[in-house]
Amino acid sequence: MYIVGDTVSKRKKCLASLVEKHLISLGHEAQLIENHTNSADHTDQVVVKSSIGLIHITASSDTDPNASIRASDYQDGKQDFLVDKSHVAFGWNTKDRRTIILFVPAIYVEGKTSLTKSEINQLSDQGLNKVMVKE
Repeated sequence: MYIVGDTVSKRKKCLASLVEKHLISLGHEAQLIENHTNSADHTDQVVVKSSIGLIHITASSDTDPNASIRASDYQDGKQDFLVDKSHVAFGWNTKDRRTIILFVPAIYVEGKTSLTKSEINQLSDQGLNKVMVKE
């Protein structure tokens, strides 16, 4: 599979579906939920509710391996989206036709405005991560 979609919303939904399927394949319960409002009154377009906790979805369209991915709101820098979340699933496609999904505990994202893909990899839960090759 590959993260597809010509809008942020479509890419997020696609990644959420991949995360849901991947977690189920690992033996976890997982369900994609749209328009979820957390206890800070932030509404996410899509999250994955799972047996490892509530997962925020961040899909990047940048294939540059050295790129940074935003980890806070573009306008006000807040991170209300992290409230009640156990993990952030960061996903992107690579130039060599792979899809990377890395699960970072939400506590490691708190206070950061952005993270490089290398930092995301270092902070991620290696037991949950997934690399898929597009055929």
